[in-house]
Amino acid sequence: MALTPSRVIRGHIEPESAYHRAEIETGGHPPVRLNWNESPFGLSPKAQAAYDAFHTGNVYPAIEQAELRLAIARYLGVDADRLIVGAGLDDVINTLAMTVIDPGTEVIINEPTFGVYRSLFELHGAVVTDIPLGDSPDYALPVDGIIDHASERTRLIIVCNPNNPTGTLFDQEDIVRIIESVDCLVAIDEAYAEFSGVSHTELADRYDNVITLRTMSKFAGLAGFRVGYGVFPDALMPWFRRAAPAFFNISAPAAAVATASLDDLDHLRANADRIVSERDRLAAALNALDGVTVIPSATNFLLVALPGPDAMPFVSALAQEGLLVRGYDDPGLRHTIRISIGLPEHHDQLVAVLERKIASHKEGIVAS
Repeated sequence: MALTPSRVIRGHIEPESAYHRAEIETGGHPPVRLNWNESPFGLSPKAQAAYDAFHTGNVYPAIEQAELRLAIARYLGVDADRLIVGAGLDDVINTLAMTVIDPGTEVIINEPTFGVYRSLFELHGAVVTDIPLGDSPDYALPVDGIIDHASERTRLIIVCNPNNPTGTLFDQEDIVRIIESVDCLVAIDEAYAEFSGVSHTELADRYDNVITLRTMSKFAGLAGFRVGYGVFPDALMPWFRRAAPAFFNISAPAAAVATASLDDLDHLRANADRIVSERDRLAAALNALDGVTVIPSATNFLLVALPGPDAMPFVSALAQEGLLVRGYDDPGLRHTIRISIGLPEHHDQLVAVLERKIASHKEGIVAS
């Protein structure tokens, strides 16, 4: 007898709903990945030394990850006992979902935002409700809409600030109004906090329904090591800790490198300053192109509106030069691309390709 999916697969899981990103053909050029919001810089000196010195792969990691959590606690100025760490921020969000989501309960998000939220919480059986952001270029947070919609069924509201993919930094006062008006958890995903100059840690200290989420993939350049973390309400930690996996899913080398990185903050902050400076330079160069509008960003990427209703021809043209940027199928973003901040020479090449493509696009419109 053939085994059918309905016999063994949870009924709410749809195979098409998984979050994924496909690579694109680069015309034989080595790919320059300006599409995944990675750091263009390598490990900090102390992190590199920790990686080079690692020789104990035969031994399990520290089961409580105490040294890593203490290093993060010192960095944020919080109690280490309130920290959940994981193999990337997705893993921490998964622990959050495992702890608070019953099938049929609600999570509120604000699209366009990080695509993992919808796919991950739906995987756990949540009803994911979108209260959309305002129109471009402001992409305002719909504070009243969130508050009015929240109900007893709502377990979690997740606000990405600064937001991915728009780069928008919402006013903290608006987030506080949500926190104070709802009877559920509010998670603030501040994966890009180090580029914005804004931290919400004090909100996690002030309110017992606030979680703040961060990653070391962007600021510390540890995307390949997968280390994320969150500050959780102290009163709920026994339940969150019960749902967290053994070793917090962090490998021993990843823990060593992440801990050493947090002892190299001057280096990391200098890199962040370089990224912000280059972000602003690139934004100015792009805004000077005909028909191009750059959305103001507080992150390590830019969302860029291009001429015409569909940006995919521009994505393909850049890819043929080896420059990978993010394009979107979402109708509200189809005219945009997202560009991660990399190295100046790659940005100069990108601007030149876009300028040529825009000129040919305009000639085609005139000819037709």
